[in-house]
Amino acid sequence: AITPPVALASYAGAAIAQSDPMKTSVESFKIGLAAFIVPFIFFYNAPMLMQGSWFEVAHVFVTATIGIYLLASGVQGWLFGRLGWPLRIIAMAAALAMISGGWVSDAIGFAAGAAIFLVQRTRPAATTPARRTG
Repeated sequence: AITPPVALASYAGAAIAQSDPMKTSVESFKIGLAAFIVPFIFFYNAPMLMQGSWFEVAHVFVTATIGIYLLASGVQGWLFGRLGWPLRIIAMAAALAMISGGWVSDAIGFAAGAAIFLVQRTRPAATTPARRTG
């Protein structure tokens, strides 16, 4: 289990890493959140279970993959660079739109994801001075 407050795997990992168990369990939950959404994809989209034409199956597979990627990016706050809160919220909303199924919601989610991608690619990269570690 990786969800707080039980989070047995997170507590074991925190002991090995000598870190705070609660912070470790929260981070593991954020990483594993995308995996918790997968059963809902099966529920909303029968083609995800290979029921339907090859086009429907491919469509659901592609949109679910992009949706999970956007969800993970929104939760972690990183796509191709750091995501601010407005872009994170848009990424999570786009992910939920793509996961719910339907052409309109998929198009909205894809457009929002493409907008985030373009914002990240056109924004100048923030440079930080190198720090000496050790």
